Amino acid sequence: MRPWRISNLLLISLTVFIVVSVSVAFRKPKLSNARGGMVKTGNIKRPEEHLSGNLGFMGLSGHHAKAIIGCVLFAAAAAFFGLMKSRGDVGSGDVGSRDKVSGGRKKVIRKKRLEADSTEFNLVPVEGSLRLSGRKLKLFTQLTTSALGNGLISVIFRRAKFDYFRTVHLSEEPTYYPHPGTFEGPKATPEEPHRIDLETYIPGAIARSSTDFSYFSISDFYNAYRKKSTTPEDVTEWVITKVNESKIIQPPLCAVTQMDEESVRKMARESALRFAKGKPLSFLDGIPVMLKENLDVVPYQTRCGTTFLGEERVEEDCTIAAKLRKAGAIIIGLTNMHELGMSVFGYNIHPCHGMPRNPYNPDHYTGGSSSGSAAAVAAGLVPVAIGTDGGGSVRIPSALCGAVGLKPTFGRVSFGGNEVSCHSVVHAGPICTNVLDTALVYALLAGPDPRDPFTINQPRISLLEYDRQNLKGLKIGIDWAFLQDASPEVQKACEKTISDLATLYGAEVKGICIPELQELRIAHTMVIYTEMRENFGEHIEGNLNKLNPENQTVMKLAEDVTARDYIGANKQRTRAMHFFEEIFNEVDVIITPACGQIAPKIEPGDETYGCNDLSTSLQIAKYMLFGNLTGLPGLVVPIAYHNGLPIGLQISGKWWQEDLVLAVGKFVEKTLPKKEEPQIFFKNETLVA
Repeated sequence: MRPWRISNLLLISLTVFIVVSVSVAFRKPKLSNARGGMVKTGNIKRPEEHLSGNLGFMGLSGHHAKAIIGCVLFAAAAAFFGLMKSRGDVGSGDVGSRDKVSGGRKKVIRKKRLEADSTEFNLVPVEGSLRLSGRKLKLFTQLTTSALGNGLISVIFRRAKFDYFRTVHLSEEPTYYPHPGTFEGPKATPEEPHRIDLETYIPGAIARSSTDFSYFSISDFYNAYRKKSTTPEDVTEWVITKVNESKIIQPPLCAVTQMDEESVRKMARESALRFAKGKPLSFLDGIPVMLKENLDVVPYQTRCGTTFLGEERVEEDCTIAAKLRKAGAIIIGLTNMHELGMSVFGYNIHPCHGMPRNPYNPDHYTGGSSSGSAAAVAAGLVPVAIGTDGGGSVRIPSALCGAVGLKPTFGRVSFGGNEVSCHSVVHAGPICTNVLDTALVYALLAGPDPRDPFTINQPRISLLEYDRQNLKGLKIGIDWAFLQDASPEVQKACEKTISDLATLYGAEVKGICIPELQELRIAHTMVIYTEMRENFGEHIEGNLNKLNPENQTVMKLAEDVTARDYIGANKQRTRAMHFFEEIFNEVDVIITPACGQIAPKIEPGDETYGCNDLSTSLQIAKYMLFGNLTGLPGLVVPIAYHNGLPIGLQISGKWWQEDLVLAVGKFVEKTLPKKEEPQIFFKNETLVA
């Protein structure tokens, strides 16, 4: 018998052995009660479960038996695929099937320096992807994280084509940080990041329809304070009340995880005194804001969505929090997030966090990982929240919750004072209810910071392009094949908005091609897996079983990433940055959908164990990843609704050109006739509309 047959048969045998072992653990006798409540067996409390049918698999309940059988079949199928793959009977692991198999060995393909293999759209779905949730996901995770699950992890790794960079030779030098280095115009300094009078952008009274829904903006709060029609203390009390209310409605919104009412009220009192004296600190004075739970904010715990990080309270603000505090903003608290920021769904299964709900439909996901920040803004709790974005984590929840979200250029906004999870792809940015507020908060947060060396070399922040009165002379690049890879409703909404930008505001639309999207996607995955594993590694050792099941599997996959994978991914980053530089010689901005579909539904079992759905994850994030890998700025703006759920559009620009991206976003915003009101919305009665 050939060695490959022995190894794969062993894998199948071990898989069955593990599953049977797991099943035995479930054979404890159960006591039932008439009400179906909590049943105590020994010292363990767990929900009572009724038998379903009479499958009788090793004495298990019907639900357990189904889960075990499903897990066995899945594992056996995965092992069988690995067997077939090693024989060469199944398509190769290379992108676009360019990898050659000869005599059972892969031939390494050499690529020409900085030259795309093809200008054809090459993004492909992951074949055979299954959605796992509930007990099936839990059992699958127990299998993959066991000492005997390494074979299955390797099969998954190859099946997702993550081994691509082992099959090609890239002659480029790797780019480990997407900082472009060069720029035009004066350099920003910590003392003078910009020369903008931001208060001049605050409009006066805004006429509002008595029937159409609209959000209150920063200017609404600021003008009300100056006119003394309300005070920061009144607004703060309302926010505290509504945050507490949002936790007990059914289902709970679960947007806010930490709020220290005493410190919040203290900030409100101080702000009210400044307005009483006519000396507010800035346009953000008295404005309620929230920050994601992975940012250091006094006096909270930086838990990053977990149960084991951030055991001590923070004693010093990160730079972002310090800037907001210096501007007079009232920091209400910290927002929910996907555990470690490692999923685009945005869920959290831990009781101290809870499942964040999409305000437009609480039966659907918010998107992630900055799920609480987007939910808080969309539900009207605050007009501003801060998120972080390593693979769309500001832009995805903004798009799925109908908010505006900005990921600035890499190195534009400081991470000083924070432990960064994925240092070469992560960005921080604002989530707001409109483009103007997003522009103002961005301008306040951006700039050099000695605590973050990546921010030191950057041009002075400008909003010059934001002042444009139209889009005449501006070229918008569209990769039509890429755009049309979205769902029909998303594609239709984006095409209408693009048409409006041309016909109503004078923009020129030009077709482009973004090369090597599939390679870029794999490169981003290799980079973020490696950096997260490295930066969280010491914390996860001994705590792996405290992660949600999906993240446990991700961490095991990350262990399979080699130095060759990581270096190859960063060589691909060099190629991608070159390709985009060439594209921006032809166009001013690139427009894509924000997400490839609307917010997915929360399925039964997701609240208990989460879900693992690679196909949907990629559909949601496909338009995000190039911005993180290359460091380009990106803005998402709501443009339509489908079945009551928002659809967003993304504008990406050249490095450092946030003002141009925001300018286009301002006109995109005008193409939406009116905003729909979310199902969960808290209207601030302290403001006079």
